[in-house]
Amino acid sequence: MVAPPPSAPDRTLAEAIEHHKAGHFEKALKGYRRFLKRNPTHLDTLILGGQAAHFAGQQQDALRWLKRASEKYPSDPRGSYNLGVLYQSMGNSEKALEAFRLASRMGPDFAPAQYNMAITLFELGRGDEAIEYFDRTISADGNHAEAYAGTAFILREQQNYQQAIEAYRQAVQIMPENAKAWVGLGTTLQENNQLEEAIDAHRNARAADPDYPDATSNLCDTLVQMKQSDDAIAACNEYLVRYPGDAGVLAAKSIALNEAGKTDELKVLVDLDRFVLPMKQQAPSGFPDIDSFNKALGRHVIRHPSLVTSPSSHSTRMGKQTGSINIGSKGPIAAFENLIARSIDAYMDSVAGEVEHPTVAHRPKNYSLSVWATVLEGEGYQAPHIHPSGWLSGVYYPQLPKVVDDGGTDGWIEFGQPGPEYHFSAEPTLRLVQPEPGLLVMFPSYMFHRTIPFKSEETRISIAFDVLPA
Repeated sequence: MVAPPPSAPDRTLAEAIEHHKAGHFEKALKGYRRFLKRNPTHLDTLILGGQAAHFAGQQQDALRWLKRASEKYPSDPRGSYNLGVLYQSMGNSEKALEAFRLASRMGPDFAPAQYNMAITLFELGRGDEAIEYFDRTISADGNHAEAYAGTAFILREQQNYQQAIEAYRQAVQIMPENAKAWVGLGTTLQENNQLEEAIDAHRNARAADPDYPDATSNLCDTLVQMKQSDDAIAACNEYLVRYPGDAGVLAAKSIALNEAGKTDELKVLVDLDRFVLPMKQQAPSGFPDIDSFNKALGRHVIRHPSLVTSPSSHSTRMGKQTGSINIGSKGPIAAFENLIARSIDAYMDSVAGEVEHPTVAHRPKNYSLSVWATVLEGEGYQAPHIHPSGWLSGVYYPQLPKVVDDGGTDGWIEFGQPGPEYHFSAEPTLRLVQPEPGLLVMFPSYMFHRTIPFKSEETRISIAFDVLPA
């Protein structure tokens, strides 16, 4: 969102802005409310108040004020732009697109609107249109490194590697400290079979930001491809000394260990029988039985405003996915959060003896929850993936098609298979788990998992979550 101005002539507004800049959003919000009573259509205050309300968790106020800013000042792109950012944060890509489109039309030289329009189009799987708006961003701001990198990412997805490499080189030339752009360049060079240059790019990424995990995990993957698994393991271990619970680097290390034939070390890290734990749940307080709880969850998911066709950047294929469903009006998700808290304790009790395991050894003292839902139908599935931000993850099944219980493995969840973006030759160990209504499956966030594709006219609803260290 647009940053607050350095000062304001009105004392009430000036104090609110100071609270805003200090991150005291509740106090800022009180000042903005007082000022807006006297000046109900003041553009800057509507925008700043909307921002503060969002950060204070008061989404309805945020929506009301930012909508007012957009409607009262249709020729100023800032209101619509900030409204779009709010919709983005709520997972409502279609509404975000509508707001960004208005902002980009009203402010062709306002690079943030053009850039966020491009990002939203990309999230909706409309790559060619996204490139058009990345180009508009660059026209508005020729030093917009992220726009070059965004263009490069789409070109790489389209396997237009040479143009992608050129765009990434533009990005790192403008912003050599941008580790993410260096990683993108390295990955594209790797896919174009320029492996030595890819290694250099990934090492540049690590030099630019030694704490950026993707720099290490992608360096590891390139080294594995070059049959240098011991070097890949060493690179991961160097990073894990500082961040021992990082899911992305642990996942990359697990592949390198398998490639190096280090089965004992691999077993410690990825024991699927020990650390993938299915747990049958009872109905939480307030629900007469598990079926009524599951029906309430299913209705909440299907009606959720953020439920959209899965963005191309996510692992869901031929299905729909929500944004966060544990913010705003939670409904049955409040009871689900309590269920998760009890299940975390039960999971940790079950693996308490594994004191050297990273999940056990590095249990966070405080955490937050990220909760979202996936709706699959027809021939939907989820590609192999991990949850890179999590410590511990899980998936719960409120509704399943009959095919899941027809004697085969269609619609089951499988653990252990790395995604197609990784390079490996050694066969991984796999474990299949049959979903059933009321079943919660918990696992370390770095463990690869996917949904086996299925065909059915019925709907498969799953609710996934990450336990995020605070």
